[in-house]
Amino acid sequence: MFRNDEQSARACRALLAKGRLHRLWTNGGPTPQAVELLEADGGPLSSGERIILLAAFAFWNGGGALRLAEIIEVLDVEPSEAVCSLVIAVKQGADAVEDWLSEHEVPEIH
Repeated sequence: MFRNDEQSARACRALLAKGRLHRLWTNGGPTPQAVELLEADGGPLSSGERIILLAAFAFWNGGGALRLAEIIEVLDVEPSEAVCSLVIAVKQGADAVEDWLSEHEVPEIH
């Protein structure tokens, strides 16, 4: 599991960076635009971007209704690896998530 909400938010932001969507998440959580896109089932996002957004919400609060088949059928290797390896890290605990973050995290710009 995640250590706290900040670690979870950092992981979601890092995951979104795989689709160049990290602007949709802060270290405090999803932006209003991210919530709007979720409510619009991705709206104007590409299918790959939509899947990454749904994955971020799945990690954040269990929302997003992401199907494994979508990851397999649509995502390229790098974002697929990031999603799957984050699943494993979360199952292993907060220290494993920190290790995952050390590989995938992008700095938040203020």
